[in-house]
Amino acid sequence: MAATRHPTIQTPYLDRAGAGVHPLTNYLLRLMDLKASNLCLSADVHSARELLYIADKVGPSIVVLKTHYDLIAGWDYNPQTGTGARLASLARKHGFLIFEDRKFVDIGKTVQMQYTAGTARIIDWAHITNANIDAGKDMVRAMAEAAAKWRERINYEVKTLVTVGTPVSDTFDDADENGDYPRKSEPVELSNPYGQRDIDGRKGSIVSITTLTQSFEPADSPRLPKSISEGDELLFPGIEEAPVDRGLLLLAQMSSKGCLMTKEYTQACVEAARENRQFVMGFVSQESLNSAADDNFIHMTPGCKLPPEGDEENGHMEGDGLGQQYNTPAKLIAIQGTDIVIVGRGIITAGDPQSEAERYRRKAWKAYLSRLPCTNCVSRNKQDVCQYDSLAPTAKERRKNSGAEDGSPGQEPTGNIPTKVADFGYSQTGTSTLGFLKKIEDVNPDEPLSRLPPEAPHQNDHFNTKERYRSLIRQLPARLYIDKLVDIYFKEFNWQYYALDRDIFDKQLAEWYSLPFSLLANNGPQALSPDLRPFPALLFHVLATSLLILPSGPDPTFDSLKYAGNMTFEDIAVDYSESGVAILSLLGKRQMSITTVLAGFVRAAFLKYVALVTEAWHAIGSAIRDAQEIGLHRDSLDPKPSIDDAEAVLENQWEIQRRRRLWMILASWDVHTGAVLGRPTTIDSTATPPTLPIDAPIPKDRSKTPVRERDEDSPPTPLTRSIWAYRLMAPLREVLDLEKEGPCPKDFTKVDKLHQKFRDLDAETLSVFRIENPDTRYDGLPDCYWLPSVRAMISQIICFNLIALHRPYIFTRPTSRTEALKASLEMLQTQRVQFQSMRPQQYKTFSLFFGTFDAIVLMASIYILFPKEHPELVQDAIRHFRWAAERFEAMSERNALAKAALGVLQAIYLRLKKSLGLSCQAASAMMVSESGKPSILTCPQAAGNGTCGSDSPGESSLQSNDATSGATRSSIDGSVVSTVSSLTPATSEIYSAPTASAATEAGFDWMPTDISWANLQPIYATGDLVYNDLVGTRDDNSFSQWVAIEPSLMSDPSQPWQFDGDFGNDSVWNLLNQYAPP
Repeated sequence: MAATRHPTIQTPYLDRAGAGVHPLTNYLLRLMDLKASNLCLSADVHSARELLYIADKVGPSIVVLKTHYDLIAGWDYNPQTGTGARLASLARKHGFLIFEDRKFVDIGKTVQMQYTAGTARIIDWAHITNANIDAGKDMVRAMAEAAAKWRERINYEVKTLVTVGTPVSDTFDDADENGDYPRKSEPVELSNPYGQRDIDGRKGSIVSITTLTQSFEPADSPRLPKSISEGDELLFPGIEEAPVDRGLLLLAQMSSKGCLMTKEYTQACVEAARENRQFVMGFVSQESLNSAADDNFIHMTPGCKLPPEGDEENGHMEGDGLGQQYNTPAKLIAIQGTDIVIVGRGIITAGDPQSEAERYRRKAWKAYLSRLPCTNCVSRNKQDVCQYDSLAPTAKERRKNSGAEDGSPGQEPTGNIPTKVADFGYSQTGTSTLGFLKKIEDVNPDEPLSRLPPEAPHQNDHFNTKERYRSLIRQLPARLYIDKLVDIYFKEFNWQYYALDRDIFDKQLAEWYSLPFSLLANNGPQALSPDLRPFPALLFHVLATSLLILPSGPDPTFDSLKYAGNMTFEDIAVDYSESGVAILSLLGKRQMSITTVLAGFVRAAFLKYVALVTEAWHAIGSAIRDAQEIGLHRDSLDPKPSIDDAEAVLENQWEIQRRRRLWMILASWDVHTGAVLGRPTTIDSTATPPTLPIDAPIPKDRSKTPVRERDEDSPPTPLTRSIWAYRLMAPLREVLDLEKEGPCPKDFTKVDKLHQKFRDLDAETLSVFRIENPDTRYDGLPDCYWLPSVRAMISQIICFNLIALHRPYIFTRPTSRTEALKASLEMLQTQRVQFQSMRPQQYKTFSLFFGTFDAIVLMASIYILFPKEHPELVQDAIRHFRWAAERFEAMSERNALAKAALGVLQAIYLRLKKSLGLSCQAASAMMVSESGKPSILTCPQAAGNGTCGSDSPGESSLQSNDATSGATRSSIDGSVVSTVSSLTPATSEIYSAPTASAATEAGFDWMPTDISWANLQPIYATGDLVYNDLVGTRDDNSFSQWVAIEPSLMSDPSQPWQFDGDFGNDSVWNLLNQYAPP
């Protein structure tokens, strides 16, 4: 079949990774292009320690790791801490896929169970497996159906494995003398029956929770099962995570001598692959089996071996005496047309497997490049008839061979083709210049290429960087689209943080488009200034962000950017953003500039907007470290004017202000993200606070305008908002430090002082930013179009500050419980107002999710655990619960986090209704459909006397000087609405606080008598959803949308709702699971 050269053989891998191919094939082809590798390691070793060691060492050189799990002594089957999970971590770190060489062959039902169940559960950790179809083509269909069911279930199913410290095999305990692999003493996330706290402050659980759900991550880029350490968070740069889809290779041909696989069998494999394209990626074969016009299957070939260094590269290869036959990469890739060579003993038994793997990678990639058409034929659209052979002997090889024959190593060859003719061909790698070829030829032919002067690899690296940079920037759309999308970004997004300056961005964009093509073609990115070099990455992230708010329907302007059927603007956005990441990764961490930091920040904002919160947290941490690298965190490292000139001095002053503004924004994100997610901050809390920028309007000409602070009567700017937001968020560092003292500090004086500090800041809020009685005189100005939307955001910051301050103490302190409840209700009302002002394409906004989710969980938990407190606010609480669920349901189509949270709200609502003793009639009366203008909720007692009450004699009372006091409060537009919360007469008759005698019937005396409230961890609702895979499910693992208006749908006693996730026994979720009302 290799006689006819199928088009795929002469098509670059990257071009084959288009629409219509298997998702894993698409990913693998792009990975091969990124890593310049088409090498698979067959890791046929004997122990788990050896397997993990060789995978870690050789991982950078390979794109596929082939395993035989049944060969491995000490294979640990634990899905969280076992061998499969460790391999998954290494695969993410180094960028390769896992291929379990299982060779399934049996009846359909049996292979389904072998693939998806049993001790190994291959489908959970192996991206690829293979099958022999001697049992018939129906077996392939059976495996495809099993994989499809698994794929559908993986986004929703949560499985719980109850295990106490599942032991890891002794083969993991031994480390080599150099410590190249983790020792037994290294931290391991094993179940801990003694309850010690791990590094993030949470107590370990004796229950190991294996959560397969990734409902809040994109379906095309999920994580494999969690690894045992934080190292699993490492991700190979330049490409997203491998898709969750599973793929099959059909064993069509073998490399063993006397193989009984006939041509008819091979053809049957091809037919089975075409019938199951959604599952079959390709073949294990000895040649390319693509023959039909639409065939684009991957071919992996075993039996690949290189002769020892110095021997003839394409000479005869001996077998192993046990039937295995060997071929070189040049023959398999360039001649036979296969895609990936599988190498086992040639690498594993080498003295230096790492170096040997790199040698195989170079040779295999060289063979691949040799089969591609030359650039001359491509430019003339004649690639199909290209006859150029880059594997032809070079002048150096001919001179060496001629010298070997006549005994004169240095003599000029006398063949029919002169030596100089070789100089006009292409290099064997397809990437070197003519000068580099000459340098190679001048080297003593008896010396290996490794003896080349050190600048030679540098030149090659420079060429590869230049070509990769050019290939990435080619993905930028036409200038027409760029200008429109940039306008969208600066109108819809930039005012929220004000990280970018439009005039500087436009200047860089104009400079970018004025670059001569020859500069990029000949010199690459190193010819550009450090500030312009990463600009395409920033541009990609700006374009990606703008695409996210385009309407989902047809768009006459931007639809032409879609290059595949059913493609969405979010798909294009992800592509653009990943291109930006690839550019920053390519440029590395040397000679960074403020543009590098800005690109990292906009990337973090993009990730947060698409609900990749974990990735956003890592991205903002990376941007902060880049900022520290260029000295943004220290005033002493501010730049100096280049010349002693007035204009240069003024421009330098504005540049200093730009640096301080960016560092202030990063510091705000750092502390706020840490408080929301319960994660450590990147900036040291003891570090000197940043010097804030001056609130000065940016002039048209910075070289002629000094930095002068805005006067009080001038319109506010987005910078005014950013500075005020930082002032509100800065005390959160004190909250995080205070939380380290635990839920029972010696006294609550610090808590009281911080509470008062937050209320004072609330009272000092600029009138243009207040949500109640705002100063609206600037709202009609064209430059202040953003001002109405800011008011709800500022109010949310204040509400969240109070929630973050008091949530560690809600289980142990009544005052904190009261303040947390009030702040939660106020947050929910503010979120309601913000939601009403947003368009559907803005529903991805992260603050619109976390503000509601954190507040609703905290509020409901207080009422579930302490139902007799604050009965006067129950009606408001139930209504806000309903409205929050309605918002999430409306957002769920666009916001993955909101969709994932619906099940959690369902499980909470059942407990809330039961604990409060609410009848269905009462609940229905309270949960009327949302109508009328928004109302802010306050405690009537607090509104009357301004105090929260004391916890005990001698404990200070918190003075409630909050803005919610009084009888009225205003919405965003300034209209006055009622704020006094009270039960209507009709509802008052339906609901009253549960009495002690009705405690058991009301359902709130269910808690264990020996519960220690002080041991419960603070509630980080969003953090648990993002990091601990929190979900709400029925016992049958089914999911449902919000059905609060249909009590019968929530009252199936045979299937109670539970909370599942990777949380410990000291979490409120575990406590609530012990209360499972029907």
